[in-house]
Amino acid sequence: MARPIKFTLSVLLACAAVHTILPPITASNSAYPSSYGLETTTDDLIPVRREVYGDGRIFDISHRYHPDMPNWGSSDGIGQFLWLPYSMKNNSEANNSQMKLPTHTGTHVDAPGHVFDHYFDAGFDVDTLDLEVLNVDFSGKQKKMKALIVLLVCTELLSSALSSADDAYPTGYGDEGACLNNIGNLRPERREVYEGGEIIDITHPFTPETPVGTPDGIGEYLTLLLSMKNGSDYNFSELKIPVHSGTHVDAPGHMYDHYYDAGFDIDSLDLRVLNGPALLIDVPRDKNLTAEVMKSLNIPRGVKRVLFRTLNTDRRLMLKKEFDTSYVGFMKDGAQWLVDNTDIKLVGIDYLSVAAFVDLIPSHLVFLESREIILVEGLKLDGVQPGIYTVHCLPLRLLGAEGSPIRCILIK
Repeated sequence: MARPIKFTLSVLLACAAVHTILPPITASNSAYPSSYGLETTTDDLIPVRREVYGDGRIFDISHRYHPDMPNWGSSDGIGQFLWLPYSMKNNSEANNSQMKLPTHTGTHVDAPGHVFDHYFDAGFDVDTLDLEVLNVDFSGKQKKMKALIVLLVCTELLSSALSSADDAYPTGYGDEGACLNNIGNLRPERREVYEGGEIIDITHPFTPETPVGTPDGIGEYLTLLLSMKNGSDYNFSELKIPVHSGTHVDAPGHMYDHYYDAGFDIDSLDLRVLNGPALLIDVPRDKNLTAEVMKSLNIPRGVKRVLFRTLNTDRRLMLKKEFDTSYVGFMKDGAQWLVDNTDIKLVGIDYLSVAAFVDLIPSHLVFLESREIILVEGLKLDGVQPGIYTVHCLPLRLLGAEGSPIRCILIK
């Protein structure tokens, strides 16, 4: 049975750390840089692709996925990695892509099960990697010094190839808890909360029952192309999932075909919007997000990112493989009220769509029309206290994709 995984690309999380070491960054007014704006005609729309934001405050050090990206052991690159089974040109109401990638291509992270088969069997996968190793909160002078010490220690460990209990797994993961002669006792730990809430993982793990909008979930999403049990030197998997499943992000091309054609894809979203101070707020549990509800929440001007926790979390809808059309989301008038009366540029919610099913297309169109708002969907918000956090959301750099799986964390 496939094990749950989360997208833990180390470089994406490293980008988040670079963001927090510097002074807070004011979010731009748009999900795209100002030069994208609607002052141009649709024929002249050109998305801007950047690696550096805010005069060097954020660096994206992930490689963009494209067909010529190198692939381990191949001279042909990864080839086609995106398919568009549902296209607005074929009368679908939205563009919905599917991705297929070897897990060790592009900017990626290895888990111990890559080259140790007993760790693979025991479940030491990428979902068990420690987010405290992959992310450091650099706020304050003491934490800056702590980060420097961590970097120096890591450099020393790498250069000398020494083993340490302070590795990619919390204490209790490693061989001090179970030697190689006691493999059966190896138990990987899976956590959402680190250091008493300093880091909170708000991403749902992918499993065959991850919901996607069908009755059966995403099904088998991992294929083990090369197995150490079959004589390979390492384990090597391939990942195949719809880009709008699990915790994910939408680009404007999801619902606007002219934006899709112009190239307003996931790779062109602004990381300044996806990373920064955010408000987690509870929504009244007995109704959708209408204009009346939005007004009652009293979200002050100046708040750029809001994560809306709804009845969806209480009902644990993201843990059910069957798509449930009764989920809570934004009605068209609620979406319009948010656009007209707040400064919110990142809208996060706890099910597969920010839009209520009865207003699925109209609400999306309101949010995405101006390209000023980024939608993050399928967040894992149970057990998190309402309040202000620093959110880091990093999508895969999928060239041409109108959606992407995303790893989101909160730092307190």
